[in-house]
Amino acid sequence: SPFWVSWGPSFLILSGLRSLGKRALRSKMSEEVLSLIKQAEDFKQEGNARFKEQNFKGALGSYHKVFCYVNGLSLPGETNEASQYAEMMGKSASQGKTVPQDKAEDVKKLKQSTHLNMAACYLKIGQERKCIDVCTKALATSELSKAYFRRGQAHMELRNLDEAKEDLEKARDLEPQDAAIEKELKRLKAAFSQHDAKEKKRYANMFSKMSKDNKEPSEDVKEKVEANEDATEKA
Repeated sequence: SPFWVSWGPSFLILSGLRSLGKRALRSKMSEEVLSLIKQAEDFKQEGNARFKEQNFKGALGSYHKVFCYVNGLSLPGETNEASQYAEMMGKSASQGKTVPQDKAEDVKKLKQSTHLNMAACYLKIGQERKCIDVCTKALATSELSKAYFRRGQAHMELRNLDEAKEDLEKARDLEPQDAAIEKELKRLKAAFSQHDAKEKKRYANMFSKMSKDNKEPSEDVKEKVEANEDATEKA
C-alpha cells in the first residue's frame, strides 16, 4: 500500500514562519541595497559640486566613495567579485546584495558617469594615465563619445599621437557635430606636424654629423629621411 505521511498543524505553522522569515530578510536586504545606492548617488553629487568649485582632488575623493558603496553590489545576470566570493563560501547570489532589476541600469549609469567625471578631474590635475584607465572602465559599459574624447585628450598629452587619433576619430563618429572634438583633431594635426618637423631636423643633424666625419650615410638612414619628408609633404 502507498506510504502516506500526515503533516500536522505544527509543520504547516513552522513552514509558514520560515517563508515569512525569508520574505522579511529579502525585504531588509533590498532596503539595504537601495540605501547604499542612495548614498553613492549623494557622494557623486558632492563630487560634482566640488568639481564646479575647481576642487578637483576633493571631487576625486567623493567620486571614489561612490565605488565604496556600489562595488560590493551584484547586478542581475552579472558575476562580480562579491558574488564569486559568496559562491566560494557556499552561498547563492540571491543571499548577497543584489541590485533590484528595476535599478540595475541606474547603477550601471552611475558607475559609468562617475568614471567619466573622474577622467575630467585627472585631466585637470595632469594625471593622464589614470584618466585613460577610468575612461577605459567607462567604455566597458557602453560606447560614449565623451569617454573616447577624454581618453584621446590624455593620449595627446602623453604624446601617444596614434592612440589619440584613434580615440578622437571614434568620438567624432559618435558625435559628428561636436565642435570640441573638431578642435582637438586640429590640435592633433598640428602635433603630428610638429612631430614630423622634429624628426626631419633630427635626421638632418644626423646627416650633418656624418658629413663632418666624411662618412656616407647608410641606405637605411636615407630611406627613413625620404619617408619622413614624404609624410611631411602629405600632412
